[in-house]
Amino acid sequence: MTLSIILTPRGHLQIVEGGDPPDVAPGTAERLAAAFDAGTGEGLLQLGAGEVGTPLPASLSYWRDFAARFVTTLCTLSGLDQPATSVDVPRPQTDELEATAEAAPPMTGAEYLTAETLATLWAAIGTAFNAKLAGAGGSVQGCLKSFSPAWNLVVRVHFHLAENRKDAEAPFAFLATYTDRLSAQAKPQHIPLGQALKAYAGAANKQRLLSLLLPVQLAAEKCPWLKAMVEEGEVFHPLRWTPAEALALLRDIPALEQSGVIVRVPASWKGGRPPRPRVTGTVGVRPPAAGLGVEALVDFQMSVTLDGETLTDAEIRALLSPSDGLAFLRGRWVEVDSERLGRMVDEFTRVERTAATHGITFAEAARLLAAADLSGEAAANPDERDWA
Repeated sequence: MTLSIILTPRGHLQIVEGGDPPDVAPGTAERLAAAFDAGTGEGLLQLGAGEVGTPLPASLSYWRDFAARFVTTLCTLSGLDQPATSVDVPRPQTDELEATAEAAPPMTGAEYLTAETLATLWAAIGTAFNAKLAGAGGSVQGCLKSFSPAWNLVVRVHFHLAENRKDAEAPFAFLATYTDRLSAQAKPQHIPLGQALKAYAGAANKQRLLSLLLPVQLAAEKCPWLKAMVEEGEVFHPLRWTPAEALALLRDIPALEQSGVIVRVPASWKGGRPPRPRVTGTVGVRPPAAGLGVEALVDFQMSVTLDGETLTDAEIRALLSPSDGLAFLRGRWVEVDSERLGRMVDEFTRVERTAATHGITFAEAARLLAAADLSGEAAANPDERDWA
């Protein structure tokens, strides 16, 4: 069905059937009808917070954009992750509201649309949001997430780490961005962080700028490399990075995220990190002569793999060289801790030699593969398990 929205002489908004395409899905129509039946503020809140990315006709899109501006402004406030029962969202300046009123598409009741009307509707959205927030009994972030998880990515600082294989000396690139709104497809819109200094210029926006940059400041207190970037202003510019600089960020991802900075790494890195070589042991490459009981002697073969591919001896030696960090191997970056990797290689090689010379039982081999030492003593260091 098609829907449109009308503005009454008293400044209320109503959903009515009929209007310009596109058609509105039945589920969307039901949500909007129920929301506007509850009140104009509730309807606008549903439009702006809950229908981001929903195809809508021009009149509804206009009001969605207006209400989404309320939500975006809300996202600039501080303390959104703390429990709250109400929040005060400052409305736009009068000249901004006048420009918004003049940009309205043709709709029934457009003659009643003024800056004063928009200010009243802005307040109505705030009242509706505070009622929902108080009823939820949680944080602003939690309340927004109930409409769309994407809102928790808006007005947030993102650190992006990307590969740049055309630059042999600095094969990584760093860029800090912030998100200022959601697109029509409900995707966060990224802007270089340096532009925030211009977008939030002036005394009126000082608190918003401080709120935006607070996670960066908190992270800088935990990460020396970031502290230096902040002090020198480098965090506001794109940077060429060496593998060592990229590794510093990777190792501090937990601290960055705990501070509120969102980190993005190459999509090909499963789990958000480069692949690691793994030392593996294969038991029973050749069938034992006397069955496969726990006391049967079995052979044992050590190998080092990367994403399931067995590495050559030359590749293993290259990874074991004293150049911890990131190594480029087989067309991809690999995270390497040569000391840990070397310990695991030595341990598995020792077992392989023991099996070849004296033989080991199936039970002993099984204990090894379960990260237990062959003598039955304490299990291997948990930190080593990621490498075996």
